[in-house]
Amino acid sequence: MSAVHHPPNAPILISFADIDTLVSDLASFVVKAQKEAIDKKGKFTIALSGGSLPKLLRGLIGHTSVKWDKWHVFYVDERVVPLDHPDSNHKACVDALFSKVPIPESHIVSIDTNLMDDLEELSDQYEKQLIREFAQKDSARFPVFDLILLGMGPDGHTASLFPGHALLAEEDRWVAPIEDSPKPPPKRITLTYPVINHAARVAFVATGDSKQDVLKQVLDQPELGLPSARVRPNYPGQLYWFVDDAASGKVDYPRTPFKL
Repeated sequence: MSAVHHPPNAPILISFADIDTLVSDLASFVVKAQKEAIDKKGKFTIALSGGSLPKLLRGLIGHTSVKWDKWHVFYVDERVVPLDHPDSNHKACVDALFSKVPIPESHIVSIDTNLMDDLEELSDQYEKQLIREFAQKDSARFPVFDLILLGMGPDGHTASLFPGHALLAEEDRWVAPIEDSPKPPPKRITLTYPVINHAARVAFVATGDSKQDVLKQVLDQPELGLPSARVRPNYPGQLYWFVDDAASGKVDYPRTPFKL
């Protein structure tokens, strides 16, 4: 198969015939990002989503090349619920991944549940955690994650950035509160577009035929402005889509064979 040539910074779509292959190659992709980050600066900064994503990271469990002690983990967004609540993204990641690997607990930055009654203070405190991790080392206006992994909802939302919401226009804050999420629970905090689009790599993971229509809108009709279509990392950052053939069944956008 000949290589697919994209314009600089265009999304790279990789579609897999089955979930198991996607899981395996996604793990290889994460490990490559990890290696490059550790070789460059001795650690790996990653932001994770909840939903179905944590279970699709199972290829990392037992992977001999993962250096868990070098991982520094944040959440792309979080529902403002106790950390052991079924809606918690932290709980989803712990149950599916972190409870099965030797990552230091102190390297996983969850929300301060003592601040759940004050969303502004909660989001400010989470932003301060990001500042501690990034600001003293990076001169950039926004943190530069080595990798951000995203999911996509059936309405095209990603993180807690929903269609038509005022947060889509946020340009200054690193972490923003949302009190009126159209998808329950209503109270959340989320990374903003400036943070997501400053990452070195961003990868969406989407599977299943229920994602067919929205994936087509995001990739073939980005002018519609769905939240997921607004994720476009600043050069030299790169955006990837890891999907299965069921999700990409209606997409005309060119596919790229997976390679490291």
